[in-house]
Amino acid sequence: MKNRILLPLICMAISIFAASCSSEAVDYPEEKEQMITLSVSAGTEDDAATSRAILDEKEGSKSPWKWESGDKLMLVITNAGQKTVHTLTLQSTKRGGLSGEFGGEVPASRITNTSTYRFFYIGKTTDGSADRTISNSELSAGKFNIDLTQQTGNLADLKRNCVLMGTGKIVISDTTNPTKKKAVTDGSVILKNLFAVAHFAITANDNTALTKVGLRGKGVYASANVDLSTGAVTGVSEIGTEVDPETNIFFPAGKTDFYVTFVPGSVAPSFDGYYSESYTSVVTAAPETRNYDADKSFVYYKNAKAKFSVSGTQQVAITNGNMQYVMPIATYTNEMKAKTLEANTLVRWKNSVPLKLKATRTVHPGYYRLAPEQWETAIPKTSRTNADYNIETIEVGGKKYASPEKYRIFDLPSWGTLNNPTLLENSFSATSDDVVNQYDYGHMLKVGNQDTRVMTSDEWAYLMPTEFDPWLPNTIRVWNEPGVKAAKWIRCHIKATSEQRGDDDVWLRGCLIFPDNMPYSEAKALFKGTNVTFGRKSNADDNETTFEKIRNSGAVFIPLTAWRPSNQSVLKQWGKHGNYATSSRSGYSILHVRITPSFGPIKFNDGSDSNQGCASRLVQNY
Repeated sequence: MKNRILLPLICMAISIFAASCSSEAVDYPEEKEQMITLSVSAGTEDDAATSRAILDEKEGSKSPWKWESGDKLMLVITNAGQKTVHTLTLQSTKRGGLSGEFGGEVPASRITNTSTYRFFYIGKTTDGSADRTISNSELSAGKFNIDLTQQTGNLADLKRNCVLMGTGKIVISDTTNPTKKKAVTDGSVILKNLFAVAHFAITANDNTALTKVGLRGKGVYASANVDLSTGAVTGVSEIGTEVDPETNIFFPAGKTDFYVTFVPGSVAPSFDGYYSESYTSVVTAAPETRNYDADKSFVYYKNAKAKFSVSGTQQVAITNGNMQYVMPIATYTNEMKAKTLEANTLVRWKNSVPLKLKATRTVHPGYYRLAPEQWETAIPKTSRTNADYNIETIEVGGKKYASPEKYRIFDLPSWGTLNNPTLLENSFSATSDDVVNQYDYGHMLKVGNQDTRVMTSDEWAYLMPTEFDPWLPNTIRVWNEPGVKAAKWIRCHIKATSEQRGDDDVWLRGCLIFPDNMPYSEAKALFKGTNVTFGRKSNADDNETTFEKIRNSGAVFIPLTAWRPSNQSVLKQWGKHGNYATSSRSGYSILHVRITPSFGPIKFNDGSDSNQGCASRLVQNY
């Protein structure tokens, strides 16, 4: 019986379909048993009008759906709940590659006559040099992942990222004579693209030349999982709506006409066209004030905002990450309304003509946010020498700023730069408490529609008592239990083995501050060792904890970031020195907290180099 697999048309979409390849080659050793030869035909067209599906869109004379030497079909068989995958390799082609003959051997015991099976074409590797494979781990999980972040936008490259699937009934030609057993599919097997594809072209409404294009939006995903049992596609890691070079999908520089692959479903894509002055033209723009959800912005303990006393009469809630500044960007942006995209559809104007988008210049203001995790900082984790890092800068109006094109996030501003936090050359005079207060970063970062604030130096000192154990004060910030008198904080570290520094493998140091009502035994249990020293005598390298223990503890982690000397573009002592801003002054100098990783006191009222760049951890009064 002649068997056909039809390779239909690509889908309707509106985002980038990216190349993904499994780096883990899979070997599927077959038991020494009778094998059966399976032969199928696959092509981009069929003689039957009812099943004809030809991809008309071409680049020159080339179609992305023509079969090429080395192409493979994957037959996935589920038997007794266990999946196996079997490779059918291209044997020959007809009609200039539009039709192909595939063949391979399959264990006879796994083929049941007239049963229906699932076929996949899972595309090329990222560089287009070979077909992807399904790894053992993917087979065990019952799904494989497609990376959607590396799309080239080229029609010809869709085959590298394509996932096609179809089902077919397999018929065994001779069930009585083992030596003559062969198998084919019964009738046509139609392979359909599991994703949606769209063709766009974007231009600036004033014809400004665009240097690159980024994609983001609701329903736009960084990757997608494909279920091996059903072919269902599920988006993973939604890009979201923020203009963010760290997470958005970007097409190659200068490409403004492109094909995009989307996960089927509701998609509201936004396209950002960057131009030569996207960053420098708005670097001095004033940040906007933002409000954040209280349920997501504070450290919680026992299902309530953790309470930390900063004086005998005042408790605060502490935010669950350092304050960070997201830099402004100007782009030519087109924001599209949500549309439901179906799999196996191709969206464009007609034939190979793209949907043409006119984009309007849009300034995306800078804003303050909380770091995604308590230990995260904006300081690059690479290219450091002896814990120092030189910041790349730009000059605007004769002043130096941290480069917004190089860095999306900045978190070591100097006091007085509330409205231009990436300014590296700054001089602030603390002439009065009111002047100091007007530059509090908390004014720009509200939680639950209320201001946050920077703590005073005295509040830091109350929160983290540094007297020797026998002379610790009798306050709520000290455990005073039978056999225990200890301050409710500790220097500690987290071993981040995936990002170790060559000269210092224990690099993620900081202080862990415990809630007022956390028992000593509970705090001690957060560390690997039993010999744990709290407070002044603690040493960060002696007390190891983990990300998960901190995340679920209710304690506050204060990372040792770095410090930036005033008017300089260098970060000093990364991971060994944490300088945190306070809202206190001495004379005309603003004070900061200086935290070091070793035994000894913390300096809560350091006025040296008062215009240096410091980290900030914000609080809100109870």
